[in-house]
Amino acid sequence: MYKEPRAMREIHEIQEKLYEEEKGLSAKERIAKIHKETEELIKKYNIKLKRPSHVT
Repeated sequence: MYKEPRAMREIHEIQEKLYEEEKGLSAKERIAKIHKETEELIKKYNIKLKRPSHVT
């Protein structure tokens, strides 16, 4: 019988958790969730990003 390596098992558990959290969300809702969580991390870790001054 195949024994899954610990690292792969952890990755699969994380993927399953994310799926369960997001399975009922629309694409727009998932994007909004990602943006919100990203902003929280940027603030929490005081990350300075260079953002483009214009978008073409």
